[in-house]
Amino acid sequence: MPETQSAFIFPAFTRDYRDHPGDNLPGFEQQFNLLLKAAPQLTAPPFPGFRFAEMTAPHEELPNQYLTYLYSCAASRTLRTRHFTPAFSAGYSMGIYAALFDAGAISFETGLELIRLAYETVSGELKNRQFGMATVIGLDRKDIEQLTLQRKPAPEIANRNATHSFVVSGQYDQLVLFMEDARNEGALHVRDLGVSIPWHSGFLTGAAHEFARKISHLDFLAAQTPVISLIDQDILKSGASLRREVSRNLFLSLDWLSTAEKLLELNTELFVECGPSKGLVKNAKFIEGTYRFASLDNPGII
Repeated sequence: MPETQSAFIFPAFTRDYRDHPGDNLPGFEQQFNLLLKAAPQLTAPPFPGFRFAEMTAPHEELPNQYLTYLYSCAASRTLRTRHFTPAFSAGYSMGIYAALFDAGAISFETGLELIRLAYETVSGELKNRQFGMATVIGLDRKDIEQLTLQRKPAPEIANRNATHSFVVSGQYDQLVLFMEDARNEGALHVRDLGVSIPWHSGFLTGAAHEFARKISHLDFLAAQTPVISLIDQDILKSGASLRREVSRNLFLSLDWLSTAEKLLELNTELFVECGPSKGLVKNAKFIEGTYRFASLDNPGII
């Protein structure tokens, strides 16, 4: 076990498997395949066409969400089999499910069920309305809030990655106009994230309450590894608090920057991104402090 106090961080759902950092982590594909064997019994279709050799992901959102979760679970399980034990865990956006699995609060199967119920409940709530999410870099919160208020219904800040890096959720027609406004305002980078659900926004308030009702029968245990909330940076340990967190995660805004700063206050020196890309590692340049960020392909962490 490394002497450095570390935290496992779990990224959001992604379609980007080009880096495949787990390819350089001994034992990863064995763990991945073990979990893959369990997943088809609970998912339909079971990741059609996915092959590590081609690194292609399913086009449909739900199978791809399962896949990101599976990859992240395999990553943390592999690290733990190599006696790498974190002091804390945190799930960025929908990475919360893998964080809870890693912390011992839910089973692998429960994580799949949570993903399915969240997706189906939210899709039912939104019906035929079109939504999306976008990332904006180069504007501060005040700039973005002024731009969103020009649109009706107004897009909402879903996550703060850094002082000048945000994720915004909204109704798609208004989100497109907001992105154009952001470019005209001088944003350095604006990108449509290619998702159809406005995660972490008030648009999902009703769905979140229904989701909470639907998951009331699922088992949430006390976390063996404390989980840091991206909503208010509380340290979550009880099963009840973690159950509440997955519901709040749907409709409340997140703050990754404050979460990373909280982990630094707790003397975290190493952040390990347990997922199929390196987005959180790349984002680390915006966070001040003495620490290291590593992905699975960094030999220094194993």
